Amino acid sequence: MNGKNRVNGKKGLTGIETAIILVAFVIVAATFAFAVLNVGFQSTQKAQDVIRAGMEQASSAIELDGGVIAYKNESAANDVVANVTFTVRLSPGRTAVDMHSDFLAIAVTTPNYHMPDVYTNNTSGSKCVPADSNSVAACIFPIIDNGASGFLESGDKFRVVVAFGENIAPGTNDEVTIELKPAIGNVLTVQRTTPLVLTDVMFLG
Repeated sequence: MNGKNRVNGKKGLTGIETAIILVAFVIVAATFAFAVLNVGFQSTQKAQDVIRAGMEQASSAIELDGGVIAYKNESAANDVVANVTFTVRLSPGRTAVDMHSDFLAIAVTTPNYHMPDVYTNNTSGSKCVPADSNSVAACIFPIIDNGASGFLESGDKFRVVVAFGENIAPGTNDEVTIELKPAIGNVLTVQRTTPLVLTDVMFLG
């Protein structure tokens, strides 16, 4: 048999076929790599959002501006405190805080009393008035409110007043804890002890 007429059953790949297969592998690998990178970017973004939200919750958006003042209840039979007042401002670098009662809670704790939220804004003129002699009321009065009304923004100052009913008011050497709890941000805790002798006006530090 002539060798030239011999039929070879094996076929080889041409250069074009090899290139097509190689391009297909490259496209599949690139698509898979893009999907992996996209998922990684999304996970990183979510992690950053979680960290940012955690930092906002961990740091206080409200801080004291000055000292805490207490006033004696001059009409009461015993030496008790009529109200405690202090001024607050926005912490540096924080966004505005909604000071309306729907988005802010004010808790009060004394040796004989605790309420998780006494923010009623029950006012009579410029005074904060408890509902009766057995209750506590908290009110907020704007001192400087140049931006949106009721929002504590940079440069604003608000006065917080906590008024005590005569029967449950703190007396001498009593510890008073007031907590401002905004919707976003850590709690601002104001804790002071009344003096051994009450005077008309008392600077508690």
